[in-house]
Amino acid sequence: MIAALQVDATRVFTYRQPVDTFIRSLGATITSHNMSHYTVGTRKEVAKMRDEKQSELLAYFIDKLKASKEADGSSLFDHVSLSYGSNINSIHNLDNCPTVIAGGGANVKHGRHLLMSDSKTPLCNLWLSLLQGVGVNVEQHGSH
Repeated sequence: MIAALQVDATRVFTYRQPVDTFIRSLGATITSHNMSHYTVGTRKEVAKMRDEKQSELLAYFIDKLKASKEADGSSLFDHVSLSYGSNINSIHNLDNCPTVIAGGGANVKHGRHLLMSDSKTPLCNLWLSLLQGVGVNVEQHGSH
């Protein structure tokens, strides 16, 4: 992904982690679906182990973006709009999905933690802001 950005082979990519394979690579035998119904014990411990490793991998990716310099001295990180998250919060709850936004590409104000669980603000508003921030001329996205 870094190389593709460096040579301008693409401006957009998505990556969906192979969750069950990832969990097995950490030495656990539980499936991602069963883990999402975590309760005290193995399910929660595997979820914690997965979350910690995913955080390490995301930090590594961000560090690589920051270390990759452009001709003007800026970094790839300065020019990307990166979102990282999940489609669920826990069990089958679709509200307050954990989402990390990073990079300078969409002119987002960083350094904040926004908790939207008490709000009726849909996540699609974030996607709309990111699209507009990178220059896509759209007025709405999803169910606003």
